Amino acid sequence: MTRELELICPVCHTFKKISVPDTIFNQSVYGTIKIQVPLGAVCPEHQFIAFVDTKGIVRGYERIDMLMKIPPSGEEVNEQSDFTLNRTIKKYGLYGVFCLIHAKIFNYPAYILKKEWDLDDSKQLNTFLDSYLPKKYLDFTYPIIFIDESEYGKIKLRKRKVLLIDFYQNIFSTPWVEKLKFEEFIIRKAMEMIDHDEQLFIIKQEIMNFINEAEEIKNILEGTQAIYKKDLINTLSENLSLPKINISRLNLILTFLDQRYSRKSSRKVRKKVEEFLNFL
Repeated sequence: MTRELELICPVCHTFKKISVPDTIFNQSVYGTIKIQVPLGAVCPEHQFIAFVDTKGIVRGYERIDMLMKIPPSGEEVNEQSDFTLNRTIKKYGLYGVFCLIHAKIFNYPAYILKKEWDLDDSKQLNTFLDSYLPKKYLDFTYPIIFIDESEYGKIKLRKRKVLLIDFYQNIFSTPWVEKLKFEEFIIRKAMEMIDHDEQLFIIKQEIMNFINEAEEIKNILEGTQAIYKKDLINTLSENLSLPKINISRLNLILTFLDQRYSRKSSRKVRKKVEEFLNFL
């Protein structure tokens, strides 16, 4: 069974109807399904994300303005070829790669649906994405698992925060609410390079910078009972001799600490308005 959706390009307002499997809506537990719409799917010039609720109603769109270097048509991902950033984007799309990297960094379980005759290249994909992370995190990071569509209904998702991808339909069910601006930034920066090793170096460097900041904030929080966000940002800047990060970056780091360590640390962080309201 399928459900028909009418999608409208948020840039040029071209519209087109697409069919989406009902099972995607039945399994989603996060309230919103993301549909990756690549170039040419609705209009020839724009790619975007459509946000659809579990009733099949389109609730909004988000543009993806990045251009990508497409590998030559004969350069396919298979058992004999190594994964590269370009090949991974070609297979899973930009938003798909954002999601996969986000799941790895923040340690969300991830499943990718496949047809029973499709190649299970999860080992190569995990090896490629794991190369972005510091080695000490690898033993505590969920692998990306490929599953046959026939097994889809057997997965117990309702009690777990997981990423679910059906890359044939470009459909994503994500357990997070934040937009993937960090992942978009590092991919955009990496794609300025042509060499695959240089792309890998840039992504690893940016992720390492983020994790270094997170680990320092973890150390700061372990030594205090409570701290304001502004003071935490100032202390981080002083300790690492770095420019001050913004609130969005801090919030993302706190999410990382929640996912990777414990929520106890992030609960120590206060906003000025919170203390004011406590006195009312």
